[in-house]
Amino acid sequence: MLVHFIPAVCIWSINPYQGCAHRCVYCIAGSQGESVPWHDANTLLPALREGLAQVPAEAELFIGGMVDAYPPVEAELGLTRMIVQELVAQRRPFCLNTKSDLVCREIDLLLGYPGHCDVCLSLCTLDEVALACIEPGAPSAAVRLAAVRQLCDAGIEVIIDSAPWIPGISNIEALLAVRPSGVPIQFAPLEIPHPAGAMMLCGRRYMQQEIDDAYQQERSHFSGIDYITWKDPLPRG
Repeated sequence: MLVHFIPAVCIWSINPYQGCAHRCVYCIAGSQGESVPWHDANTLLPALREGLAQVPAEAELFIGGMVDAYPPVEAELGLTRMIVQELVAQRRPFCLNTKSDLVCREIDLLLGYPGHCDVCLSLCTLDEVALACIEPGAPSAAVRLAAVRQLCDAGIEVIIDSAPWIPGISNIEALLAVRPSGVPIQFAPLEIPHPAGAMMLCGRRYMQQEIDDAYQQERSHFSGIDYITWKDPLPRG
């Protein structure tokens, strides 16, 4: 579905694609796979307008809330760009969620709509070896950081979304050291789809309670930094 409400997090999401070629192994949405568009260029806008008619005018829309809006094929198809153009034309508030530097292509559109749009660029670690293991289809950390700087230098509101935070893989001190001045950063812990179960990442076995405990320790250690937002773990039980 192109436009839908996600009750668990109370957001309206627009997902141009089914499946996500970034293939993040920790994906709780189960979206890994080939990025196939819901609609082609001829049917996209009618479907989008029909979906938007259900969304309150003041509600912020999250483009890529469940499936990344900028898989490699978007460079050719340009469907996400069509969506951004329509949201700007309708004066809708929105956030672009992605791991891709392709979002920089939209700087011209975003500059014309200040205060009503921002970019949330995901980066959970600077360890390129770890990234290749857990996000095998996504751009490198270096590429993503360059995109953050380009957006920031252009005057676009951008935030680094360091989620999921993963013990032994995410290094908060290192991420803060490379964060461009003025760019906020947010953290949220890795969520295992079945909290009572386990997840294997980069040869290490993780349990949810272990993750939550380590996350709260890091949160306490770096507390009081005004440009950091800490998201609470999901309710357990």
